[in-house]
Amino acid sequence: MDDLKVYKHKLQKNIWKFYLYNICTGMFFAVPVFVLFWQENGLNLTQIMLLQSIFAISSVILEIPTGYFADVHGRKFTLTIAGITGLIAISIYSIGHNFSQFLIAELFFALSISFLSGTKSALIYDTLIELGKEKEYKKLWGNLLFYGMMSLAVSSIIGGFIGKINLRYTLYASIPFFALPVLLTLSMQEPQRHKLVIQKGYLKELLNILKTTFIHNKKLRWIIVYSGVVYAFNQAALWLYQPYFILSGLDIAYFGFVFASFQLVAAFTSKYAHKLEEKLGQKYSLAMLIMLVALSYFLMSNFVFLFSFSFCFIQQFVRGFKNAVITDYINHLTTSEIRATVLSAQSFIGRLIYAIIIPFIGWIADVYTLVQALGILAVTTLVSGIVILVILRRDGVI
Repeated sequence: MDDLKVYKHKLQKNIWKFYLYNICTGMFFAVPVFVLFWQENGLNLTQIMLLQSIFAISSVILEIPTGYFADVHGRKFTLTIAGITGLIAISIYSIGHNFSQFLIAELFFALSISFLSGTKSALIYDTLIELGKEKEYKKLWGNLLFYGMMSLAVSSIIGGFIGKINLRYTLYASIPFFALPVLLTLSMQEPQRHKLVIQKGYLKELLNILKTTFIHNKKLRWIIVYSGVVYAFNQAALWLYQPYFILSGLDIAYFGFVFASFQLVAAFTSKYAHKLEEKLGQKYSLAMLIMLVALSYFLMSNFVFLFSFSFCFIQQFVRGFKNAVITDYINHLTTSEIRATVLSAQSFIGRLIYAIIIPFIGWIADVYTLVQALGILAVTTLVSGIVILVILRRDGVI
């Protein structure tokens, strides 16, 4: 009994450690000036988009195997690896000066993100199950996203001022905050799982999980695909933000404040997403996401003025709402022993679609205009979303 109390006490400590973990990962001071940093080191917009395409493709390749790795070898160990590879990535970036060096850093970032994706949410959900609080997941996950985004908002403002002095200093300042999560994960308690995936026959077991997810469970399959479409199109213009701000006449000195405001919108949306979702219900919560993304691109492409960045708030709302709500839907449709793999499959689909579309968006922006690229994004987002919403309705998801 005493051992059980100690075990529960350690699990309870996981929760505040998750909060601190998200705060640390949000302290990335380079975010509002990253495109400027790349350009200062000789990269053009095409190279920047190519760099992010390679990152996305690498993440796609690594996504599901790393999720399965977490199910087999434990979430705590996997999160520790994620922290170490992230620390290596930011360290390489801080001393890098060309495309090749940045590419190596991006590959380490891809490895880190892939180990992290699905694993953290699975560890949190299983922690809550062991504490008998799994119904609190949606609220807790939203709060975690809130604090992470709030810290990113603070770091964006600070990063803007640091960048005015030296763009590279924003990377130096981020290194300590990439190191602390490694120590946090080492101190976490791994929650017990009721059934473990057998380590032998990795490929066969992985294929069985994917078969169950994408063939036998229609609801799970189409929610994952829809989540991927929303993620990919919502993120598609991320690396066009800074050129778009310049086009609209916004002074670079205010970039940090704009990026901070993005985090605030996404943070508060995540924090209160569970309340909004309860009022709207699953049907309208899912349907509104893709419509809002398409609307934001339509507004950005047709109304370019000093405060056009405000249209991007719609995308930040979608980011915060989706992260808090859709993950909960997926958790309810899967089980503990394969949860990290399934959640990684969700990220896999999103990054795969993102990796496919982003080179075309960059090419259109270079060959034609940035505004035309945003207009095409509006149309393709709307068409893709409507097709999948029709399927979701057919299969009884909405």
